Amino acid sequence: MKITDITVTPLTIGKGLLRIQTDAGVEGWAEAPGRNRVVPGRNGSVFEAYLESIVKPALIGEDPLLIDRHWEMLAQGKEDRLYKLPANVVGVIDVALWDLMGKETGLPVHALMGGAARKTVKLYWSTGSGWKFQPEEMLALVKKGWDMGFRAFKIRMDWKGWRQDADPAKDYAMFKLVREFLPQDIYLGFDANNGYSVSTAIQQGRKFEELGIDHFEEPLPREDLPGLKQVADALDVAVSAGEQDAYRWWFQNLVELGDPDILQPDILSAGGPSEVKKIFDLATTWNKPIMPHSPQAGINSMASLHTYATVQNATRPHEFSTEFSGPLDEVEELFGSGVIPQDGNMILTDKPGLGIDLNEAAVAKYTDR
Repeated sequence: MKITDITVTPLTIGKGLLRIQTDAGVEGWAEAPGRNRVVPGRNGSVFEAYLESIVKPALIGEDPLLIDRHWEMLAQGKEDRLYKLPANVVGVIDVALWDLMGKETGLPVHALMGGAARKTVKLYWSTGSGWKFQPEEMLALVKKGWDMGFRAFKIRMDWKGWRQDADPAKDYAMFKLVREFLPQDIYLGFDANNGYSVSTAIQQGRKFEELGIDHFEEPLPREDLPGLKQVADALDVAVSAGEQDAYRWWFQNLVELGDPDILQPDILSAGGPSEVKKIFDLATTWNKPIMPHSPQAGINSMASLHTYATVQNATRPHEFSTEFSGPLDEVEELFGSGVIPQDGNMILTDKPGLGIDLNEAAVAKYTDR
């Protein structure tokens, strides 16, 4: 079996459907950046440039089942081909290759990765743009998730531009209002989205602890690893980081220098299922809990869930958000009901690959022309 083509179909939900096609008629699917109407300013032109100039010349004619070899070539280079592509480009291709291998072997990706420790994965409702909302508006978004059946939550600030210590008093009031609405035994995290200085992060964290907080995410700019260690050492709440980080060697730096309590690799930012699985193995070695960042519904989120489900001690909820997915009814029409949560949980099946039921009629209907 050989790869014959790799194509991207832009979709009106803000993503593109990537297909790795073979001479055996087996395809692997992933989501690529599209002409994003959900998140203005994002588009797939850069990804498509990498696809046409590097990825397709490197992979067309190759055996798609040699996933590790392809990952190494794209991420690190091979012989005279020094590609060293961005991790999020490698990640998209890697998702599709795992999906393709599952279909060729008739096995779900979680089985190919060693077997699922659980097939029901609890999700937390992640809602953001706190920088532009008042506390009552954020509470309304949390109530929406509650009504949908979610029983774990995170609120995000999503600061834009310069954000250091922009409005910690409002952030605290927002968290307090949400915490008072939710029963005390319901999971609630706070994502500062890199928004604080060290001293403010410690002060905020202590105030959050008094109210009851389950994790404190990205309190500082990602490059301030010594500061992150200061915050993590000063607080009792679990401090988390890693969603923006590429490849396992950065996670080694993150742990050695920043020492957060929880690692949060993103299925694309970190380099795809192949690399995230290695990061999870390292986390087990370091005795660090993991909590993946993958805030969407769709193919890539399913890749994150399949990978996460294989880890024995992966007990924290997996992120879920509708903000980056497009309308859920359209996502379901495109990819099947298996990508949609049920009462705040995702149920993995034993369908081959990532278990996607692609509706070709819906693809034609939602193609962004």
